[in-house]
Amino acid sequence: EPLRSRCLGIRVPAPDRKEIVGVLQKIAKKERLNLPEKLAGKIADVSDRNLRRAVLMFEATKVQQYPFTADQKVNLCDWEVYIHDMASAITAEQSPQRLLDIRGRLYEL
Repeated sequence: EPLRSRCLGIRVPAPDRKEIVGVLQKIAKKERLNLPEKLAGKIADVSDRNLRRAVLMFEATKVQQYPFTADQKVNLCDWEVYIHDMASAITAEQSPQRLLDIRGRLYEL
């Protein structure tokens, strides 16, 4: 807290869609990948203006299928899929055994 009172907080807005597409295209160029503009736009839209998430989704999409196609499905990050599966398991059955199972899965993260 004493350090915070001596610092100036600077707010940096989240990047817009165009900036995210530009960063993804730059990464693709450096990695010598051919990233269609339409796919880069889809990744930017699904990432919800989160650049880190967009880069992770780009990587997951490349692992799933390369060479890219313009109408390719954008893959979520592994941890997002894992959390989604856990949420589905929780809503499917609420029992002590399920609680232990979910607890074990949380430790795996």
